[in-house]
Amino acid sequence: MIKIDSALNEQMRSLGAAAYKKFLCREVIKNWSNLVDENFAEKILPVTIEHGVLFVRAESSALKDRLKFFKEEILDAINENFPQEEPLVKDIRIAKNFQVVDVPEKKSPAKVDAQKVDDVTLTDEEIKRCEERAENFSEELRPTILKTLLAQTKKKIFLLANAWHKCAKCDALCPPEEIFCEVCKIKERDAMKKFLFKIFYNEPWLKTRDAQKILLEQMPHMRTECTLDAIDSARSSLIQNLAGHIRCGDETSPDVSKLVMLHKRLPPEKITAAIVKRALNELQFNLAEQPKFPRKFLEK
Repeated sequence: MIKIDSALNEQMRSLGAAAYKKFLCREVIKNWSNLVDENFAEKILPVTIEHGVLFVRAESSALKDRLKFFKEEILDAINENFPQEEPLVKDIRIAKNFQVVDVPEKKSPAKVDAQKVDDVTLTDEEIKRCEERAENFSEELRPTILKTLLAQTKKKIFLLANAWHKCAKCDALCPPEEIFCEVCKIKERDAMKKFLFKIFYNEPWLKTRDAQKILLEQMPHMRTECTLDAIDSARSSLIQNLAGHIRCGDETSPDVSKLVMLHKRLPPEKITAAIVKRALNELQFNLAEQPKFPRKFLEK
């Protein structure tokens, strides 16, 4: 079973079911190499998870065929490691021409010297505050709670003395080089992605750098997170989201126009019937209802 940091897991649960589900989807992609065979993991790469569908990128037709045989096994591995009332991932599809979602490597947390924390001396007033808080618990739990509160107070004093500071969004403490705590960082990344969705939905033909410029005008604090790869990943997610609502043969609905402009990065005046047909053919494996083709055609 893949282990998730218990404190972060509980914090994400407290944000509600939708936020927690998004968090788990990110964990699936981050832990991909632990969920599938090592050789398989290097050649079949996860792109994103949208509405219970895991989109992956395969290097060849042979790998696509291999994926069919291992699909149920992969689904079981994901849903066993990330159990929910309803399966987190219900299907796996091939994503064409999309970049792999950029999941930033989790930085190792700044190490805190436990011995130095223990050496911190609390004032009588600080000890009294901890004792008053412990009084709210049963007599049986009080000693354990008091010990925990005293340890937390010592740690907080030690961190503040070593340039740690309050998160820009909440009262949690962050290392000197960070702006947000881990929970708020995840929330801000989600907010950034939603804002990028809005940008691309309104102007689907925008180039990546133009979208980056617009986003940074509204969210300048996300400069380190707003990489070109992250923006292209948001575009890819929106493409897959729109494609998942379009049925094979539909070439006229508003969502089709947006989908084609997003995929081709062309303004509406440059979209022709031929471009629409070509784009939908390229995105056929992402549509809600996929076309049925002879095996030979699919492997070309």
